[in-house]
Amino acid sequence: MTLPKIDIDRFLNLSNIPTFIQPWLDRFFEDVEIELVLLLGQKPLHIDEVSVKWRLARANFNPDKTQAFLERCYKRGIIVKRDDGRLQPADFHARFDIWSMFEGWKDLPDEIRDRLNGWELEYYQEKHVDQIDSLKKDERGDASKTWPAYLLLHEAEALIDRVDHVYLWPCNCRAMMEGCQKNLYTCLRFSNDRDWGWEISKSRAKGILRQANKSGLMQNGEVAMAPDGSITGAICNCCEDCCFPQQLAERLDAGNLWPLTRYKADFLKNRCTGCGRCVNRCPFGAFAKKEPSLISAKKSASEKKQRPEILFDHDLCRGCGVCSTGCPENAIDMVRLENIIWVWEKILQWNDC
Repeated sequence: MTLPKIDIDRFLNLSNIPTFIQPWLDRFFEDVEIELVLLLGQKPLHIDEVSVKWRLARANFNPDKTQAFLERCYKRGIIVKRDDGRLQPADFHARFDIWSMFEGWKDLPDEIRDRLNGWELEYYQEKHVDQIDSLKKDERGDASKTWPAYLLLHEAEALIDRVDHVYLWPCNCRAMMEGCQKNLYTCLRFSNDRDWGWEISKSRAKGILRQANKSGLMQNGEVAMAPDGSITGAICNCCEDCCFPQQLAERLDAGNLWPLTRYKADFLKNRCTGCGRCVNRCPFGAFAKKEPSLISAKKSASEKKQRPEILFDHDLCRGCGVCSTGCPENAIDMVRLENIIWVWEKILQWNDC
């Protein structure tokens, strides 16, 4: 960076960038992009106004490239477009999100990456803590806000049928956290902010859902209802190691509320053969395997080999359903709860699916 310290300090403040990132700014921004942010920090501007001021400020200004430069800055999460058409600096959370998924995440030391992830998780908590508090009080929520909820596989497929477009994105949580080896390309969004995603067919989207579920990922619908009645948001295929909703639930003791638990598993023990797939697939430890005791094993040595016993803790179940889809004996049913219907069944009219 060749800019003076006073400009860098102002830039950090305008874009809400944590100070510990300052030595690494060149990983995220070019000098010319910082100059643009400093310009827009004085006052939001229309594109033509940017051109005029840019011409006065830069000797090598090329007006034919202004539009392309601004579009690039928007796509990279450096600026945002306001409803009135003016441009203004973007919050660094937008830049970090894009950068971690598509650019140079591995350019940073592990310590800085960990600090950035902690900073991002704090931001996620600030955005959603009021919603979680309202759920704890059993209050009705605003349907225009995003209310994440575990979806059963067939519900996720039905939701795909209800939206206009599906775009495949990398999972930003796994891109940031890198806490597991699960597939990164599993986020199915219903809009294409900043034109980064790939539009895919609904058939392919359902195939991605099925494969994600098969690998043990949970389907989490993060959707809202737009004023025109259309469905916005995404279906995330979540793991317990990386995904921010899971981490926030642990932080705020909201395991059954964020994402919303809409089902509970009903373990049909008489059908169980003790294979243990549910134990391996359940992200929350609701299933456990109890091996036969040594005495029992000796007693049955001349008989048919005694099978392990599967134990189920109903209170640990969060209703994601990956145990049920992985059970070869159909020994796990998912039973819908009735206490939070207002969030999903009424808003999205699941009964019509």
